[in-house]
Amino acid sequence: MPTLRELTEAIQQRSGVKAVVILGSDGLLINTCGTAQSSAEALAARAPAVATSASQLGGSAGDGDATLVLVEFERGYGIVLRLSDHVMLFVSATPDVALADLLFDLRRHRAAMSALV
Repeated sequence: MPTLRELTEAIQQRSGVKAVVILGSDGLLINTCGTAQSSAEALAARAPAVATSASQLGGSAGDGDATLVLVEFERGYGIVLRLSDHVMLFVSATPDVALADLLFDLRRHRAAMSALV
């Protein structure tokens, strides 16, 4: 079975993926691939607020908590994937990333990654 590091490195190696950050739901950095430490810490600090807001939106709509949040930015995408109650994964990607394939793989490997945290 692959390690969490191997799975995140495999995601980071995909064409168009700029960074992969594993973070606690408290905003603390756990691990990162493909980005500077200072950027990773800033991403880790901000991603939980996005997940929380999306879960509140889902609750208001009667759809439950957010498990995956996709944000389209001016120059790329951000994806927040909830791995457990305490751990999340953030992926930063360029506009030309194969988005459907990336989302499919993140959802497909979510259980394996969750088992490792």
